[in-house]
Parts: sequence; structure tokens; C-alpha cells
Amino acid sequence: MPDAMVMNPAIEQKPTRPLDHYGPVWESIRRLVPEATLLRGPACLGPAQAAGTGDLDILVPRDFQSVSWFLKKQGFYRVYKPQTYLERYRFQTVESRRPLTIDLYKAERWGLGFRLADGTDIPTDADMAALLHSVADGKGTHYFERERGGPPWQKGMGAKPSFGLFERALWRRERLALLTLGLLLKGIIRPDVPLILGNCLRRIAFRTLQLTRKTGLEVALIGVDGTGKTCLAEALSRLPAPVRVIYMGPHQHQTRLMRFALRHKVPSLFRQLAFRFDLLVRRIHGAALARRGWVVVYERHPAERIDPLKHSYKYKVKNWIDKLYAWPVDLTFYLTGDYPTLYLRKKEYTATYLQEIDRRYSAVLDYCGISYERIDVTRTNIETVASTVGRRVLEKYQDRVSVDRWPSIFKSILA
Repeated sequence: MPDAMVMNPAIEQKPTRPLDHYGPVWESIRRLVPEATLLRGPACLGPAQAAGTGDLDILVPRDFQSVSWFLKKQGFYRVYKPQTYLERYRFQTVESRRPLTIDLYKAERWGLGFRLADGTDIPTDADMAALLHSVADGKGTHYFERERGGPPWQKGMGAKPSFGLFERALWRRERLALLTLGLLLKGIIRPDVPLILGNCLRRIAFRTLQLTRKTGLEVALIGVDGTGKTCLAEALSRLPAPVRVIYMGPHQHQTRLMRFALRHKVPSLFRQLAFRFDLLVRRIHGAALARRGWVVVYERHPAERIDPLKHSYKYKVKNWIDKLYAWPVDLTFYLTGDYPTLYLRKKEYTATYLQEIDRRYSAVLDYCGISYERIDVTRTNIETVASTVGRRVLEKYQDRVSVDRWPSIFKSILA
């Protein structure tokens, strides 16, 4: 019997402390470690290098662990970065469209492990800092032009480095690997071999983790017409996380086989099999995204078409086929409510028919052993439902992506 939890939106949720601005966080870190340097960030905070527009890059020469503990105490959690010379922390709330992101640098480095060739740790020229950040760090040439007001040959950077016709063509096409090679050949940067080897080891460890553990999340919505599945899916797509909504209904086909079946007069059996194959492709796509760290929201549950209330041989075969793409998801939200109220929302199906379908959905969840969280959508508005579900999704997502909650063997490599 699955664990069903009735979520009452009227119950006050445990409050989280929103950090809407980077300013208070940076001021607290500077008081904690006076030697800390703001390398990049919003221009209003006066960063030492490129006047960035968003995330904070902070160089912490000492007491690095104390700053890390401070951020965790404020609700930040650590996420994966391949570089050994920095740690990335994020803070997310349902109300924000973007997560707060702070990179703590143990040393000023770029890319896999490049350092300045002249032996200095921090470039004194803001244009050079932005150039290294956009090219060697992979931010992109548009980043430099946006932050510094144009390409480097228009910024008076002189002959260090010089940009000829070939380099300018590479710049316009964003060939960052070749531009980085050019910086190496011109003696602007040099590789730090131990750092590069350490970063490669971390990448291998992370890819191995993705093979053994899903770093993202699969969320499914199930409920009769009028429960607000589409509106809720759209609200979840605005969470401060990488979200992809995949429709598991009879439209938005993704395979040529299904489109062929719709264009031609094919037997009904072939059309049904083509449709199931199309759903299987959608589910595989969603599972692959979740494996790479995405939040995948299935608008309509993959197991929705299973019908355990009918016991004929035909339906047993149909259920067996439908189970091929209905393996368990991580979170299931069962949307239900008062049937006459649901009928008034769309007036497409009678309240009696909605009750019958809802009874089948309940039987499907029990039959498949799916744990779910039940939400009465007729007792509150869609905004409250979206906020409640969004908090639950973000909480589960943070459990997956937080480095501190990964298996010990991977934490030891990525520490």
C-alpha cells in the first residue's frame, strides 16, 4: 500500500529565510574574513575585476571552511563543479526565478586549471580579467562584450594580447578552445598540471556517479480534467532550477512512426502501438534529462493509461505494454477534489464521469505501488498549490544535487 500524504495548504509551511540580494551575504563574508576579495559580481558591489551582472565570485585566501559553513547555515548548498580551486553554492526559493549562486575561489584560476604566466595571482586589469573569464573559463565572447562594452580590440588592450584577423574571426564564432590555445601560445596564461589532473579525476568521478545515481528529479502529475495539471506544470517550469516539462498525453508526438500513423490510414492496432512507442521515447528522453540533473515534470503520469479495474485478456496485454514506459518516478502529485466543482471549471465531462476516472487513477496508484502526495485543488487556489508543490520539488531536488548528500566515496573525491 503506498504512503499517501494529504497536503493541507491551510497548514503553515516551515518558513525559509529568503536572501533576495547578494549585498548582505557579501557584507557578512567580508566581516567574517576581511581578506576576502569580490572578484566578480553586480557592479553596485564594486567587484575587483569585471563588473559582472549576477553571481558572486569571491576569493577567500584563508578561513575558507568558515565561509563555507556560514553559507550552509544561511541555507546555501554545495553543487558540483569540476574545478578543484573553487566551490559553488546555491540558494533557491519558490518565489525567485533565479537561484542565488556564489563561487568561493581558493585561488584565482581559469578553466581546467590555467594561471597567469607572469606569476601574479590576480590580474590587475579588469579587461584582462574579463577576457580570461569569458575565454578560458568558457563564459563566451558575448559575456566580454556585454560586460566591457565591446570586443577586446575596441577596448584599447594593446598588444597583450593582440587580435589579428584570424583571432577576430575565432572570436566572432566563439571558438573558445582555439582562443584559449592562442592565450597559451602568446604567454598570457600557463597550465597548472596538478590542477588539470585533479579536475579530470573529478569529472570522471562525477560521470561515474551519474551512472549509479540520478542527479536530477522526475515529477509526475495525475488528476482528472479541471485539476490544473497544465497550470501547475507551467508554474513548476518557472522554478529556479533546470526544468523540462514533458507532456505524456495524446498530442505533441515526437516520433516519425507516430506522425506516419496519423497521416495514413493504418489499422487501429498499429496506431495504438505507434502511440505507445511515442510515449516510451518521451519517457526515455525525460529519464536521460533527469540523469543529467534536470527536473523533469510529466504533465500526465506515465502510468495513467494502466487500467487495473478491467481483467479481460485484451486489457492485460494493454497494461503490460503500458508498463514498459511507466517505471517509477521520484515524486507523484495526485490532484483531486470536489467533482461538481471540477466540472464547473471546464464543463467537458460530467461530475459522475470525473469521479469514475478519479477512482481509476486511485486504483492505478495502488496497483502500481506508487507513493504519492494527495492535494485537494478545490480547497485553495492554484497559486497556493503551486507554491506547496514547488517547495516539495525544490527540497527533493536539493537532496539530489547537493554534494554534501552524495555517497562518501564521491564526496571524498570531490571535496
